[in-house]
Amino acid sequence: MYKKLGFLLLSIIFVFLIGSQKLYAYESHNVKDYLNYLTEKEVNNLQRSIDKIKEKHDLELVIVITDDTEGKSSMEFADDYYDYNGYGVGDDHSGLLLLIDMNARVAWISTTGSAIVFFDNSKIDEILDKVTPYLTDGRYYNASKAFVNFVRSDLSYFYRALSMLFSLQSILIAIVISLIVTIILSISSKGKVTVDSRTYEEAGGFKLDVVKDQFIRETTTRVKIETSSSSGGGGGGGTHIGSSGRSHGGGGRSF
Repeated sequence: MYKKLGFLLLSIIFVFLIGSQKLYAYESHNVKDYLNYLTEKEVNNLQRSIDKIKEKHDLELVIVITDDTEGKSSMEFADDYYDYNGYGVGDDHSGLLLLIDMNARVAWISTTGSAIVFFDNSKIDEILDKVTPYLTDGRYYNASKAFVNFVRSDLSYFYRALSMLFSLQSILIAIVISLIVTIILSISSKGKVTVDSRTYEEAGGFKLDVVKDQFIRETTTRVKIETSSSSGGGGGGGTHIGSSGRSHGGGGRSF
């Protein structure tokens, strides 16, 4: 009897321990997986990448995976989660949050501060193009990694282009300064001009030949210049105010 009770008790403890391991969700400061979709290694890999982006580009990234948005829409929950948990860099709290809402099956990206400018509607769509196919397949780590990688590569490209622009600007400034100095030196020169039309003439060697042009005919060529009547447009990221009073941009998509 006691042996059976002891075995039953051990079985209950074993099941409880196994169940606890399954229910335990790995998370870090910037990766909040409340559904235990990510392994500890995957969470740590994402956190390291996010830390590097924050250090290099002054933008904070957050990833939240949940099926409970507390009765709020995906947009409202994403904005509030970012604001009320103290995320963001600088006075404008710059950064992005990716919410994977498993209840509504929506991926929502909330932008704040300078991220609103960097990642407008078209950029948000590009990110979602990368992320949502993975979510449809249940590959949550790949989706999170695609989000982080897109932000990192896009920011790196922007700052490389900005650096090249400043380099070109420096070259143009140097050329302008050189031209100004040359003009000033030429104007301020006191020397007399010692070269005239006779300097390179040999004595008695100048002879003027008469050249006569005879008009034969006139030919006119007309070229039609085509103009395009179509006009392209780009979308800017619209903003809204969260419950904290802070401005946010962003967008989402079902998966």
